[in-house]
Parts: sequence; C-alpha cells; structure tokens
Amino acid sequence: MERAFARNRVWVWMLVWLGCPCLAAVAGDGVPDLVTDRPDQTESSVTVDPRYIQFEFGWTHAEDNENGDVTTDSAPETLVRIGLVDDLELRLGFAGYVWQEVDGPGAASWDDEGATDIEVGFKVKLRHEQGWTPETALLAGTTLPTGQTGFSSERFDPAVRLACSHTLSETFGLGYNLAAAWETEEDAAGDRDTTAAIAYSVVLGAALSDRLGTFVEFFGEAPTGDGKPANSLDGGFTWLLADNVQLDVLAGLGISEDADDWFIGAGLVWRLPR
Repeated sequence: MERAFARNRVWVWMLVWLGCPCLAAVAGDGVPDLVTDRPDQTESSVTVDPRYIQFEFGWTHAEDNENGDVTTDSAPETLVRIGLVDDLELRLGFAGYVWQEVDGPGAASWDDEGATDIEVGFKVKLRHEQGWTPETALLAGTTLPTGQTGFSSERFDPAVRLACSHTLSETFGLGYNLAAAWETEEDAAGDRDTTAAIAYSVVLGAALSDRLGTFVEFFGEAPTGDGKPANSLDGGFTWLLADNVQLDVLAGLGISEDADDWFIGAGLVWRLPR
C-alpha cells in the first residue's frame, strides 16, 4: 500500500509539472529555436540562450531478461538548463525516481524503488559550424550523492562529453557524441568500486514539417576494464506545440547482450520565458 501511494504521488507531481506549461504556452515572435537534449541519447551542441531556463522532463520504461525478467521505470527524469551568458549554460539533472522489479527463480525475485542522484554540470560551445567543421560543445559535470540507498553511487562520479553536429540540408541534421564517465557500484564483497566507461552515439534527425520531427540513433558504452559493450538502436518523434513547448516519444532495442532488450519513453520540454 505504501509503495503504491509513493508511486501515485510521484506521478501526480509529474502530471502537474507537465500539464501546467501547456496551458501557458503561447507562440511568440523573435524567440530562439527550441533545441533540446532529449529524447535521444545524443546531447546537442546548442546552449540555451542567456535569460532563458529550459525544463526537460521524461519517463522511460525498460525491460531485460538476461538475468531473470528485469523491469525498470524511471520518472520524472529531469534536466534543467539555465542560460548564463552566450554559449554557456548551467545544467541540473535528475535521473528520476526508479521502480525496479526482478522476476527470477525462487527467492531471486524482488522489487525496489528509490530516488537517484542529482547531477550538476555545464555546457559550453567551443565553436560554431563552418563548412565541414562541426558545431562543437563541451559538457562536464558530476553526480552528487543525494539518492536513496541502492540507487545512489554514494560518491561524486564525474563525466565529460564532446558534442558535435552538422547541418546536412534544410531537412536533415547529424549529431554525434563521445564521452568518458565514471560510475561507482557495490561489488559482491560489499565494497564500492569506481569504474570508467567510454560512451558514444550518433543520431540522424529529420524535419517532417515545421513542427514535427523524427530521428534514428545508435548509442552505447564500453567499459575500460572488464565487461562487454552495451549497444542500442532507437528512434522517435518530436512535436513542437508552441515556440516554448515540445512533446516527444521514443522506442528502442538492445543490439548487444549487456544492453536492455527494449525500452520506450515519452517526455515534454518547457522553456521560460515564453
């Protein structure tokens, strides 16, 4: 009963946040294009303009049956992007409240839930696109050990990412990322070990109309030590409701053993002021 109440409370909170901006959204003139870092895994090379704040919310459902049937839901995944000066933004992230169920043989079945760590970082644009030279941005940040037991690394885990993009035509755009990230987990002996991984992605986006877009993407990560790469494919659609509001949906599947078998998601982006 308590777990169901906690789940419903988080979903009500999410619906309030996602519903209010839609009521206030009014298209305006002379505002910058709404460029988001969701729903794909490839971060954009665009920073939020000064005096703007951009909220990016999402939900993801994933399933994997490698070691029993593992079902994971996370919401509200939240990224707050604050434009500080030209070509520089502050980023505050939250991977969401997570519900996880494992249906294994016998006593191996269990379920758990909890809040993940908060992340803080920045994005700075290094150069604008010129000819075949891509627009490039650098992202850097760290997690803060604020999550609940079992969902927190209990350490400060940094990450750094290079984001590049090309304008291929009026319809198509290409983006790609290369990143290094550190993650702390508890091993079988109960000790906490920090390991590094290389993350990579490439996405092809297309404008189907002035307000409807689509994308296909390959992404993954490979540990620098023991372990195998986890690679996936995904795709989805974006729908610009107004100059400051966008909806999105996505779906994907794993193409390597260590990746989730499949996943789906949806989200909303809201930028202030209008």
